Amino acid sequence: MSYNRGDYRDKWRIERRAAVVRGKLKVDQLEPLSPWQLADALPAHIFYPEDFGDAELADRLRRIKWDGFAFCCDGDPTLMILLNPARSEKRQAATLMEELSHHLLRHTPCSIALNPKTGFVERSYDRSQEDEAYDLGAAILLPKERIQQDVAAKLTADEIAAVHRCSEELVIYRIKRMRLWQRYEKYAAEGT
Repeated sequence: MSYNRGDYRDKWRIERRAAVVRGKLKVDQLEPLSPWQLADALPAHIFYPEDFGDAELADRLRRIKWDGFAFCCDGDPTLMILLNPARSEKRQAATLMEELSHHLLRHTPCSIALNPKTGFVERSYDRSQEDEAYDLGAAILLPKERIQQDVAAKLTADEIAAVHRCSEELVIYRIKRMRLWQRYEKYAAEGT
């Protein structure tokens, strides 16, 4: 079944799934949640390049563009996640939520293979899986009820982001997904 971000049934399925995840963690819909709390509960182990004991490799990895990736070892259900320490804490939180969501949704991992036509190594990419994981991660981190409460209280995206230790862009995305953007824009404009 392919995820369609524009289909309201998929949208509400993700919202329900996020509520179930938070419920299993005994975190209500209004309480901030740390992605690292969810990682501990799965369980998932989080690593950084420095953890592998090769300072030269760690230095090289800090200089290239990547956010993170996850994998499981054969015979071990524990999720292993490697994060880029050069990214901000907010970026790491979003990446961690997305990787945890791929695991929760039991997505087929991408593959890395040699393209026979070009000779280059390529990674497979499934836009539907990426959208679904992003949306679930965002809904777990910023539940519908919390966004509704914060918009009703006329908090700015920056204020909401500070409470949840995430990016302002993620907060704005959730406000728009909850169809609260016009209300938000109106009070945000009045405050400036």
